[in-house]
Amino acid sequence: MSIENIERPTLHYFQDTLCGWCYGFGPVVSRIAEEWSEHLEIVVYAGGMVTGDSIRALSEMSDFIRGARARVEETTGVTFGEAFLHGLLNRKDVVLDSEPPARALEAMRAMQPSNHIAFSHRLQRALYADGLDMNAESTYRVLSSEAGLNPDEFIMLMNSPEISDAVADEFEYVASLGIGGFPTMLLEIGDNVHLLSNGYAPYEHIDTMLRSALHG
Repeated sequence: MSIENIERPTLHYFQDTLCGWCYGFGPVVSRIAEEWSEHLEIVVYAGGMVTGDSIRALSEMSDFIRGARARVEETTGVTFGEAFLHGLLNRKDVVLDSEPPARALEAMRAMQPSNHIAFSHRLQRALYADGLDMNAESTYRVLSSEAGLNPDEFIMLMNSPEISDAVADEFEYVASLGIGGFPTMLLEIGDNVHLLSNGYAPYEHIDTMLRSALHG
């Protein structure tokens, strides 16, 4: 996937499962997909927000997350679940790592391409609403079964070298674009690329910009 040589106008959405503001942006993206999918290709990218030296224990970020939570909820309307706030966030054994959910998204893109947009938000809800550990195989068994897939086949694909390589390439590609944070949304029309959002934006803002760019 790249922002090149796509004939149809394409909405490129850069997000990360571990990004709280992306969780808040999820309902907006879902509505965009519902309202605009006849007019646009929509591609969701895993951004690789927490990788390498950035990987750390969730407990190290608990104070920051608790502080940011109120702003995300007030601005976006999403809520952080009790299972996350009073369960997962208090555990010492949970690590923040963007790769496992990115591999899950890539596996879903391969097995159920039409579901990859919705699944990107489902991953965020699994974390921030349901309080599931995004490093646990059991989480992806639940989510793949929920999507009507065979969990064993999903896990096997998710853990395959092909998916790992695809995720590494995607992280590298997103970094090469100089994306300055998540969520970020770009609209590609021919040779032109328009920045629709860098950070959270309400649906009305994105809708207005889409109409302006596509219809003049």
